[in-house]
Amino acid sequence: MRVKQAWWQINWQTDMTELEMMRWILGILITAGALAITVMYFFRNDGEPIESAVGTEDSRIKLQQALMSSSSDDRNVIPSAILESEAYEAIQRNICNCAIIKESSQIWDELEKTIVKCSPKFKSNLYVLGGGDLKASDLHMALLIKCGVSPANIAVLVGRSKSTVTFRRKDMGKKFFDRDMDANAVDELIRLL
Repeated sequence: MRVKQAWWQINWQTDMTELEMMRWILGILITAGALAITVMYFFRNDGEPIESAVGTEDSRIKLQQALMSSSSDDRNVIPSAILESEAYEAIQRNICNCAIIKESSQIWDELEKTIVKCSPKFKSNLYVLGGGDLKASDLHMALLIKCGVSPANIAVLVGRSKSTVTFRRKDMGKKFFDRDMDANAVDELIRLL
């Protein structure tokens, strides 16, 4: 008489080869790792889910109003931690050499880390203002604006004409603040983030 075994009591060696067992365990580990990465991604900003960072239209409007009503004295202050960073030095070297920073360059990641240290909500506020849509080119432009890089130097760094950079800054004003704005006003508001 044969006794039926529960699934957890199966003799693995007879039912599964060692290679199959390793594949099965590896599959479980990969799935668990992917789940952990997903959870960390959605809770990466001070324990606040990205969905709530994007928030509602109401939170977007409140952020727009808060930025618009801020003192003009606060709008042109660049934190010394940014100005003294290695990422800022790399940007200055590229400006001096008239060198474009490629989209895939590590400089962007380093610059973003530096700015987020000074302004932890910088990126999430950009997402809120953009209604959850933030292109890499918009983020790069905002990072350079936050550092106080002039439009002419932004043009050098991104490989575009100064008029294109001005157009992009005005376009960011429409996208982030729902109105036509002077490009310099957009810069001042982005520096407040």
